Amino acid sequence: MRAGILGSLLLLVGTITPKAYAQTVPSFPSCSNPQGSVKVSYSEGTHGIVGNGGTFMGSDTVYTLSEGTTTQCFCADNGDGTQTNWWHAASLTEAEIQVLKNQGWISVPNGALWGLTEGEWLAFNNSYSCQGRGQILAASTGTGGDVLGLATTGNILTIYALVGFGVASVFLSVLLRKNS
Repeated sequence: MRAGILGSLLLLVGTITPKAYAQTVPSFPSCSNPQGSVKVSYSEGTHGIVGNGGTFMGSDTVYTLSEGTTTQCFCADNGDGTQTNWWHAASLTEAEIQVLKNQGWISVPNGALWGLTEGEWLAFNNSYSCQGRGQILAASTGTGGDVLGLATTGNILTIYALVGFGVASVFLSVLLRKNS
């Protein structure tokens, strides 16, 4: 009787446990050591930074890294730089996008407004120093992206059912042993 209650409890917990999602963030090289092909470059002018409503004077270069990743390197006239990592969100689920937004990524509903392809993009800003342009200030570490959570590895209900079955089997074997 108790084994049945325990098994039912485990099954109930398994049905209300939410699934975790994992998405590996692509690797973005530093603007101090840019990579990729130059999409556009302006040596001076007024520019915008996604997530910041202001306008800024300085240089701006955009590098295409892959079909779905782009890096924008803005260098203000005072030497303060902003690197914006752009990631096309077409392959991401809404849950994955929400996890990324919780980690500081900015959702841009239409990348075409920023010179990117049509569709939703995610952007992440980092500061860097660009005062010594023309010098190698840093090198890419090549460490890859971050894991945003645990992958959904299967049906948790099945796992709890198997654990419950195992526990029930142990209790049943103990009861049968006492009765014989």
